This record gives sequence, C-alpha cells and structure tokens, in this order.
Amino acid sequence: MDREMKEHAYATYPRRFTGYKWYKPLVFALLFIVAYAALSFVVIGAAAVTTQDYEALQEAVSGGYDTFNVYTAPGAILSLGSLAIIIPSILIASLVYGDRPFSSYSSSRGGWNWKIFIRTFAAALGICGVPVAIYHLKSGGDGINKFTVAGFICLTILGPLQCVAEEYLFRGLIIQTVGAWYKITALAIVVEVVIFAAMHPYNIIGVIAIAIAGACFGLSAVITKGLEAGSALHIVNNMTIFYMAGFGLAEIKSDVDLSGTIVDILINVVYVIFLIVIDKKFHWFDEVKKDDVAIFNEKKAAKLQKKASN
Repeated sequence: MDREMKEHAYATYPRRFTGYKWYKPLVFALLFIVAYAALSFVVIGAAAVTTQDYEALQEAVSGGYDTFNVYTAPGAILSLGSLAIIIPSILIASLVYGDRPFSSYSSSRGGWNWKIFIRTFAAALGICGVPVAIYHLKSGGDGINKFTVAGFICLTILGPLQCVAEEYLFRGLIIQTVGAWYKITALAIVVEVVIFAAMHPYNIIGVIAIAIAGACFGLSAVITKGLEAGSALHIVNNMTIFYMAGFGLAEIKSDVDLSGTIVDILINVVYVIFLIVIDKKFHWFDEVKKDDVAIFNEKKAAKLQKKASN
C-alpha cells in the first residue's frame, strides 16, 4: 500500500505513536536502566581481564579529567565503553517494551540517515576539528605519547560510539520525553542541558562551556529532526582532543580556561548557524526515509483488530 511520507516535529515525536501515555517513558527508563546495568557487568569484566591492576584503573577513571585514561585498552573500555553501551541498552528496552520503534530515537525522519551524518561530519571537521586542533597545538602538551597500540584501536572504535551514545541519551531519550510531556521544545532542551552539564566534572567555566555545547547539540537535533548532526560535531570535537592528548599535543584537565571556553562556544554557535543556513538553502534535513508513525500505528491497529476478532 502506498503511504505518504510525512515529517514530524522531533521533540514531541513520541506523542504521534498509538497508545502514547505520559508514564510510558518512565517504564521505558526502568527497562533501560536494567539493560544498562546488565551490560555494565560485561564492560567491567572486559576492563578487568585486560588490566593487571583494576583498582588503580578504577581510581584513575573516577578521578575526573585530570586522571582520565582513554589511551590504553582497559582505560578506553572502562571510560568509553561504559557510555557506549547506552545505545544497545536503548535498543533492548525498545524491543522489550515495544511502545515505539528504536529508529524513532534516532530521528523523526524514519531512523538514522547516513547521508546527513557524512555531510555534517565533513562540515564539523572544518568548523570544529581544525580550530580545536590549532588551539590545542598553540596551548601545547607534554609531548609524551600515552597510547598503546591496543589503546589506540579501542579509542578509535569506542570514542565515536561514546559520543553517539550520549546523543541518544540526552538529545534522544531526554529531549523527546520532556518534549512529549510538556510540548515545549525549549524546556526539553533546558532539562537535557542541565543534566548534561551536571555529568561533566569541570570547573565552573568548563561547566558553562558544556552547558552551551549541550544547548547547541539540542538545537541541532531539533533543527535537523535527528541525532546525526549533533553526533558528527560531538565526535569531531571529542576525538580531536583525545587523539591530540594521547600523542602529547594537548592536555585534558578539569580546570578549563576562559580562552578555551570562548573557542568552544564560538565553534558550537557557528555550527548551529551553519545547520540553519544549510537547512533553509539546500533542505538537507527534509528527506524522510520512512514514516515510522504510520507504519507503527498501522501494525498496532492490525494487532488490535485481530485481537478483537478472536
């Protein structure tokens, strides 16, 4: 059957699915926590078997950015893997609960769109990657290579996944939950910004920078109706710093200086402006892969009709 492809507002997207109730995101969150807890044991086990001193590794990871370790396999697994498992945790919870499809957490355009991700990733390299690299090169590092071969590989795999996972949690689950509850997109962004900033152990200047970054990531999701653009910027920013710090060309620390904060703010704001201009001029984000709402609601109606006829 032919079906018209429709666009849907991102923040209030869950309300479009048949059977939506205000309490369903809370049930989903509980299932997500259970799945996350179970997968956390896998991550902890993997980190434990790859290190000779798990307690020292745990202390390093819990010591904030001053002791941050993503340069060895155990460190990358524990630091980044513990966040990367957010993605399969959301997938598992969505499959178990079935209140809406997993693809609806990626976008309101019918799931993850690789074309949008690749385009915005290329833009992020120019807008974010180059300026961040130049800034940190000027600031300087200790010149000491901290990478092990296994650590470099684990960081390369888990680093991008960690960034995307945070987008699924903060700009996916949280924005869509609050947005569906109150139908106020700005409020949804404010809530995710507060939680996002609170989870980063920086000084006050660093927290302000993270809050503004979180707001820009949230705006990116709303503007593009999905997580691809925010994920692209998040990956470029984090991986640039991780690689440079790993090779001794930069330093990751909890005390962020004002100049670094200004650079971060400018980069994030310019990127959001770029997304707005591109959207208006070239309509990059208008493509709808499939109408998740129509497909889900039709299946739901068919099941109810079959149940009623039995």
